[in-house]
Amino acid sequence: MPNTNQNNGHDARKPTEADRFVGLQVRQARRELGLTQDALATLLGVTFQQIQKYEAGHSRLSAGRLRDVAIALRKPIDYFYEPFEIDMPVSPDAERRLQVQDLRRDGKRLIDQIHDAIDLKAAIHILEALDRAN
Repeated sequence: MPNTNQNNGHDARKPTEADRFVGLQVRQARRELGLTQDALATLLGVTFQQIQKYEAGHSRLSAGRLRDVAIALRKPIDYFYEPFEIDMPVSPDAERRLQVQDLRRDGKRLIDQIHDAIDLKAAIHILEALDRAN
């Protein structure tokens, strides 16, 4: 009896949610231009059935093919990708520099609102201390 739990390499090529999102974007861009699936297929040199597969997310678009699609549909490559964020770990030194930068920005904004000479001198001393800290 064959082991059905083994990865036979097909999972790596199986379309993902990202592929389905790309397909939806292809469909939307094609419709915005008023192109049929057949017209886009002709521009790309593929069959309209292949365009159907791309748009439905059943076939993955290679990087080169996506570039061709973007050119044909007059869209930048990033149009086809779902936005996402990457949390980058920040070193303690980088975090401290960011905090000092924020304090400087806030300090300068507050100084612009100071009209009293004594308060202005105090603010200057604070900024000088921040400058020495960095």
